[in-house]
Amino acid sequence: MARFPRSLSIALWAIAAIWVIAILAHVFDAPREIVYLTLLFGLFTAVAEWLSAGRTDH
Repeated sequence: MARFPRSLSIALWAIAAIWVIAILAHVFDAPREIVYLTLLFGLFTAVAEWLSAGRTDH
């Protein structure tokens, strides 16, 4: 099985994590702000990981 490119792998993990948080927030009737904050944190973390991964591949 072929490996995914690093950028696609980071994107898939970020999207999956955000969906899991959104589903759990819906199930437990959590405030929407938790999902929004998690989305922002996840995006910043994914971008930081993508940028750092790009520098170590060379």
